[in-house]
Amino acid sequence: MHGKTVLITGSTDSRSLGWTAAKLLATGDYGFSHIILSGRRDESGQQAAQELRGSLPQECQITISALTLDVTDSESIQNAVALLVSTDGLLGAFGGRLDVLVNNAGIGVPPNRVDASEGGMFLPTEKTTAADVMTIMNTNVAAVVELTNALLPLLAKSNAPRVINVSSARGSLTFESGLPSERTGGLVYNASKAALNMVTVMQSKNLPAFVTNLKVNAATPGHTKTPCCRMGTYIDLLAGTRTLEEGAGVIVHLATLADDGPSES
Repeated sequence: MHGKTVLITGSTDSRSLGWTAAKLLATGDYGFSHIILSGRRDESGQQAAQELRGSLPQECQITISALTLDVTDSESIQNAVALLVSTDGLLGAFGGRLDVLVNNAGIGVPPNRVDASEGGMFLPTEKTTAADVMTIMNTNVAAVVELTNALLPLLAKSNAPRVINVSSARGSLTFESGLPSERTGGLVYNASKAALNMVTVMQSKNLPAFVTNLKVNAATPGHTKTPCCRMGTYIDLLAGTRTLEEGAGVIVHLATLADDGPSES
């Protein structure tokens, strides 16, 4: 089949950057035929896909699918890849071709540590444990490496493969927003995004040897009004300054780069 395909992790919440990016890709004139949302829970994935389909104009013929995928679980990744490439799988009609991968899934606090966090957003530096570091780094960094590598054979079938790693301004060593939230914890989250930026640089240098024309970039959506920016007592401090559409627009831009567009940015 003609038309481009995209897989977006962490996209099963209609208030998220991933879901919003999917909607922008579906409604814009970008040439996509199949958009795959993914998350850990099958029920929420199916609901998100149904909601996205319902939000599209009736004349829109793009296929919207949901893929159950826990990016921190190697077996889940392998099962997802098998489902994508099988003849009757999600990408079977496209010969197992994936044009765009958006690594959007990420966490700021381990699920079992929300009670110790500041407003559900970040762990205080002085309360952060080694286990917290490992959990957040596994989701925000290691999972990106493993999933991207697992999908290289699918990306290699594309004429214009693109990988977008969703990062954050908090990953900058010179981060200075002036916002009150800048003074909140976030030690591991910030460090994970700094690490992800270097992962992006190395992927962009090394992976084109295996995937022709591959471009790998990090997206920094800005201080966006996502659910994690409106939780608990931090609703005022962490109310985003950018809309979901503005933040997701950065992802869309990188997902649709022309062949002469940048890589490693």
